[in-house]
Amino acid sequence: MSNLPLTFHYDFVTSLVLEDREFFTKKVPFMKAAGVSTVWLDNFIYGVWQNSPEDARRAKKLLEDEGFEVQAITVPLGHGGGDALSGNGTDPTIPATWRNRVGANGQLLGTTTCVDDVVIADCRQAAEAHLELGFTKLFYDDDLRMASWGPALQGCYCDRCLDRFYKKFPQYDGMAREDIVRLAKPGDELWEAWSTIQCDSVIRFLKEVTPEGQTPGIMLMHNGDRRHGLDIVRMREAFPDALFRVGECHFGDNEFLHPLAKPSIDTCIKKQLSLIGSSKNAFSESTTYPVGALSPHNWIEKMRWEIKAGLRNIYLMSGNVFLTAPYWEALIAAREELEELAASTPLPVFDGTENDVDFVWHA
Repeated sequence: MSNLPLTFHYDFVTSLVLEDREFFTKKVPFMKAAGVSTVWLDNFIYGVWQNSPEDARRAKKLLEDEGFEVQAITVPLGHGGGDALSGNGTDPTIPATWRNRVGANGQLLGTTTCVDDVVIADCRQAAEAHLELGFTKLFYDDDLRMASWGPALQGCYCDRCLDRFYKKFPQYDGMAREDIVRLAKPGDELWEAWSTIQCDSVIRFLKEVTPEGQTPGIMLMHNGDRRHGLDIVRMREAFPDALFRVGECHFGDNEFLHPLAKPSIDTCIKKQLSLIGSSKNAFSESTTYPVGALSPHNWIEKMRWEIKAGLRNIYLMSGNVFLTAPYWEALIAAREELEELAASTPLPVFDGTENDVDFVWHA
């Protein structure tokens, strides 16, 4: 496939559709003028329905009547970096029946969650409910991972995960959790073995939670890979039609204007895209977070970078805060230019060497 049309996607909470008096008179016209074709409703977050399933059904129908394709997004395992929805810096709460992920020093890791039978059952029920409501695509926010951002070997070091590690790799039976991190070196057998255990958790989640007839979407963390439980190759083997949002970070002007920003974004897109294998099912992370942190000018410039790197599905994200008028006005003004850029820029052809290049890391 030599090229693909440029598409725009946007997500927001279901209540916005049902409760905001200006939604259909002011917000919908912005989305239509900007070219948004698909809306992703934030329904099931941190193990809790944000609105009732019936509210989700009503909102879906209203948006479809406006001409949008409507799908859903969930955050299944808690957010390790604070609340990614409201932007107020507070930590969300996970259900009391879910277990926190455990760090290498034995500490509980904030609001992140270990994948176990309870989590699987709750998220399976939510996925089936979404399918019954007509949501055939379900994007899992990038907390479907077993680590926080960074180059270190991470994961969940709870007793159950350690037991799985010992059973699958008996040569390490009894190794202390802190020694795994201390002794493992990037790419060696211990590093790969521990990464495999973390990837097993995420693959198990996807296989046991996804009902037949529903396509999962995985939002990859910026510079996320096997050390974070994100094995793109195995995900594609399990779900050949899976959707992937590549992780880009740089949601504010300070990070975006950093001299390493472009190589960091470019390297991440190309490395993850090469593992995904196609631009067709790959999405950008065109986010300003909190809203206003990345200027409209830089927001559009980032889209140019994304398109040149090979992305054609532009995913606009802003948590629970609807993008303000300057952002929509900037996108409406730039839409034709971006579409022409996508049409004139050949999609990349990867030869596998991209996977040998390390990510560009910077704060």
